[in-house]
Formats: sequence, structure tokens, C-alpha cells
Amino acid sequence: MKEISKDIVLAAVVRSFFKYFVTGILEEQTGTDIQNRFEPINIKKTMLNHYEHISRYFNREAFFALMRLNFTTEEMEQQLREFMKPGTTDMELVRFACRTEDFYQAMVNEYKRNFELLLCGRLEQQDEHETNYTRLPEAGTIAVDMADKIIGEIAAQAYSHGKNIGKTH
Repeated sequence: MKEISKDIVLAAVVRSFFKYFVTGILEEQTGTDIQNRFEPINIKKTMLNHYEHISRYFNREAFFALMRLNFTTEEMEQQLREFMKPGTTDMELVRFACRTEDFYQAMVNEYKRNFELLLCGRLEQQDEHETNYTRLPEAGTIAVDMADKIIGEIAAQAYSHGKNIGKTH
């Protein structure tokens, strides 16, 4: 079974969320000419108009992705049951799902980096991503097929949420 470094997967999870969430919103815009939807000024405006939705949906979707990335199926339920308390926030769940402080900080760095690019009006290109993502080789590895599944699922969920938000706003 082929393995991939978890830091690479983490960066891809965060990048996929932003890319597909914003794409879903932009594709639903009716007041903007189709050729202008991906122009920097429109991306900036869209990000500012949907600022409050981004972290809420990211935390919800990232939690599931990060749990699968950092916990075995067998340990998920028990660990989560021990962690959960009344009033546990989505952000606390994401931090828990990261499992270590270093992994959490890497996720925060990726979130900020991707968000800042969108506020500059652009999506990160693949070559930039490969050069600039937050390295954390001590995070370990995960099976490539599981990594692909996690990334694909967060992309699909982010796109769906983006489209729904785009339709209602």
C-alpha cells in the first residue's frame, strides 16, 4: 500500500475546501457576467460578502476530514465521546481532530494562507501550492487511497455548500 505524508494531505484538504467552496458560490452568481465571475475583484467581493459562512462550513467539513486523517476508525468514537461536553464548539472539535498542536498550527497556517490569497482575488495555482504549503513531515503518513477519498469528499461537500449559499444570497 502506497503512503503519502499527512502534511501534504492537510494542505490539499484546506486548499480543496477553499477552491470548491468559492467556485460553488461564484457559479451561482446571477448578477455578474459569467466571464467576470473569476476576476480578482469579484473573488474579493464574494469572499467579503460570505466571510461569516467560510469558517462555519470549513470547521464543519474539516472536522470530518481531519478526524479521518488523524484517527483510526476504531478509536474515533471512543476518543470523541471522551472529548465532547455540552457546549463544545466547532472550532474545539477541529482542534481535537488535528490531534496535536503542531498539526493544528499547520492547519491554521494553511487556512490563513488560502484565505489571504482569496482576499487578494485569486485561487492558488498547483505549482504555488506545492512550493508554499506548510511542511510538517513529523505528522506521519496515510494511505494514498484514503487521502484521495478524504480530499474528494471535502471538495464535493465544499462545492455543494458553496452552491447552496450562492443560490440563497
